[in-house]
Amino acid sequence: MEDVKEDIKHLIRLVKKDMAIKENMAVLGRNPARIEVIDRKLAEMDQQVKEKEQKLEELEKEKRHLKGVIDSELDKIRQKKIEESKIATNTAYRAWEHELAYLQKNLDQHEEKMLFDLEKIDKINEELDKFRNEIEDEKRGLIEKKSELEEEIRQSRERLSIIEDEKLRVLPHISERVRKQYSRVLDAKGDSGVANLKNEICQGCFSKVPPQICHEVKKNDKIIRCENCGRILVYYEAAEDGEE
Repeated sequence: MEDVKEDIKHLIRLVKKDMAIKENMAVLGRNPARIEVIDRKLAEMDQQVKEKEQKLEELEKEKRHLKGVIDSELDKIRQKKIEESKIATNTAYRAWEHELAYLQKNLDQHEEKMLFDLEKIDKINEELDKFRNEIEDEKRGLIEKKSELEEEIRQSRERLSIIEDEKLRVLPHISERVRKQYSRVLDAKGDSGVANLKNEICQGCFSKVPPQICHEVKKNDKIIRCENCGRILVYYEAAEDGEE
């Protein structure tokens, strides 16, 4: 009887380790996906900013080109006006007027295009500033959340290393027969070969345990397995969860 009680005492320690391992494995399982979602959101925001910046750069490039064209056309008009004093005939003057009007028309069109581009540049600059301000807090929050998730992963890995080492030190204290039972169920279930009994419910498979069996399990003096999942049933109060 005392040997069984000793086994159960260590099984209780073992199931607590297993549940702690399960919790930390859950963090390692879910946090990378959450981080990936955050990274996608941040990338989408950066892409939106980049697209607006690229559009702005295209317009700035076009503006620089137009300025060069306008300066060139203004120079042509100045040169053309200088020629006025040298015109000798009416035919030549009419030709000169036609050329000057053509140059002026081109200049007007390019200046109109320049004004249109300047308005678009101002609008995109305004939109870009507004968008950056709108996403600033959201990006900061996402980055902070990502850091928290990464820290949880780091801490979980550290805890896992410690808990798994502690578990290895518990196992040799359990009799070989019980240890084999535990290992077989652990291999089958993946989380633990032991389950606590809480409110007449097996915490391994969450099936209801008959009252008489509950009464026997609570004595913690014999190996009793859940009829539904096969885990070894033990009993400890919830307040003991953090205890070794």
